[in-house]
Formats: sequence, C-alpha cells, structure tokens
Amino acid sequence: MVPATSLRGVRMDGSDGPAKAERFMPDWLVGGIVRLALVPALWMWGRAHAAAWPGVVPDIVHAAELWSVPLVEPARLAQVAVWGTQICAGLLLAGFLTRLVGLALLAACGVYGMWIAPEAWGATVIVAALAFYLFARGGGALSVDGAIVATTR
Repeated sequence: MVPATSLRGVRMDGSDGPAKAERFMPDWLVGGIVRLALVPALWMWGRAHAAAWPGVVPDIVHAAELWSVPLVEPARLAQVAVWGTQICAGLLLAGFLTRLVGLALLAACGVYGMWIAPEAWGATVIVAALAFYLFARGGGALSVDGAIVATTR
C-alpha cells in the first residue's frame, strides 16, 4: 500500500522516507578516518626501511630479491616500495591527490597479494578495501582535494 500524499507532494504519514547514509556517516568524516588510518602504517614501514634519499637499507633489497616480482629489478622495486609508501603517506595526510593515491595503493595491494605475501591475504583485503574507498569516493571535504572541489563549484 502506497502512503497518501497531499497536494504539495508531501507524504501524509509524516515521515520523509528512509534516512540517507550520509546523515549518519558523512563522507568528510569517513574519508578523513580512512586517510588517517592508513598514514601511520605507511609512514612507519617506509621509515623503517629508508636510508638517505634515494637509498634504502640493504635488508629490504635482499627481501625484494625473494619477492620475485616479474619485470622489476629488486633494487628498483625496493626503492619504489619504500619511497612510494612515504610519499603516499604524506599525500594522504594532506589529502592531496587522494584518488590517485587510492589507485596506487590498490595496485600495490594487488602486487603484495599476488607475489610478495599471498599468505597475508586478510590484511591485504582490508587495505585494498580502504584504498578502493579512497579511489572511489576521495578523501572527503576536510582535505586539499575537498577544498579544491569546493572552490570550483
């Protein structure tokens, strides 16, 4: 049974229909939480394996030799992994290029899950879900991206 409506199109039962999800969990809050949840892990992992720019500690180069990622030499893979995580952490903290960082993290999760540590699929799926949210929805209004979008409207 469809509720009756008045001449103005307002439902007679007094309800406005189902509440929108944004009312309870707005995008600016979710985007900020997702961004800030990823920053500490990315930054700490990158700092643990970084040497003076653009170097990396020898242990991570040896680990990259064991990862057997095709088409990428181990020293270059270690550099991309270490400095890429630190750059991504900085961009996420500021909320700049959030969708691009989300896409990069999603690709990194694919590489990590396929070649580096397939047995750690649980953690990989969680980070991939967070990265997909950032890629699909962005970093929220409390970010540099959000400020740029707000000024262009």
